[in-house]
Amino acid sequence: MKILVYGCGVIGSLLVHTLCRAGNDVTVVSKGAWGDVLQKNGLRIHHQLQHKDTVDHPNVAKELPDDYFDLVFSVMQGCQQRNVLLELAEVNASVVILVGNNPEAADMEGEILALSDTPKTVLFGFQGTAGVRSAGSVNCLHVGAGSMTIGGLHRALTANEQQTLLEAFGDTGYRLTFEDDMEGWLHCHAAFILPIVYLSYHYGCDLRKANGKDIASMMKAAEEAYDLIAACGIEIRPKGDADYFRSKPKLAVLTAIMYIMSKTKLGELAATDHCRNAVTEMEWLDTAFEMLRQAQPEQRMPEWDKLRNAMPSWDEIH
Repeated sequence: MKILVYGCGVIGSLLVHTLCRAGNDVTVVSKGAWGDVLQKNGLRIHHQLQHKDTVDHPNVAKELPDDYFDLVFSVMQGCQQRNVLLELAEVNASVVILVGNNPEAADMEGEILALSDTPKTVLFGFQGTAGVRSAGSVNCLHVGAGSMTIGGLHRALTANEQQTLLEAFGDTGYRLTFEDDMEGWLHCHAAFILPIVYLSYHYGCDLRKANGKDIASMMKAAEEAYDLIAACGIEIRPKGDADYFRSKPKLAVLTAIMYIMSKTKLGELAATDHCRNAVTEMEWLDTAFEMLRQAQPEQRMPEWDKLRNAMPSWDEIH
């Protein structure tokens, strides 16, 4: 299968590695110095939890190729996706998948479809990957062989679409979870991570300074955000996800997990490193969520406001 991956940061790197392992003909669009590194040395990844190093040699392009591709993955910070929508509309492929945080998913889908001269299917995905990229390699944190939640904006994928994606990842062990409302899923994901972001910036991107009361406040803020999403008429996804806040035993377990993560290297790689290196994306998510709040001004969110007001201003963080 011919597959194009647009962007090759930490998340894109694991995706490229997995697609190469599955035997696909993979091309990476990487326009800067990182593209030169990939061409010269290959894609080098240290898999943190798996204690192994891998090297892959995908095709590397500095500009969008004219070839036909079976699938196109655009993997970059959501606020950067908007800069490449015209190129994604022009790419010679019928399926384009935007991967990453994206509170503007509906608008981006609409723009790609409006700009494209040929019919396109636009899907959305989220890959649970953390880590950092250095000058010559990627330090990547992922569970198992990796995983992605993927689906249409407001629809389940057809059997043929699911089969195409499953074939792309082959027998690598990479896990695909098919979702029927990715707009709801992406909003819920932002609702859960933003309180972590606020707390991280409050403590100078060092969550080890957070105490149990901070983590409990963080969880309460996430619950308030889920209530806001539901009040806005947006579907809660995954289905039943809000139940974690309604069940005391489930909430206690989740709070304990978050507390333990905050004290370990795992929390640093999964949360604070990304906060430190992706300030523009975090501000973009925060701005989008504040716009959502304006649609329901009567919805009170005291814990959310407490955490958000305790962090420095975005200008100071930048």
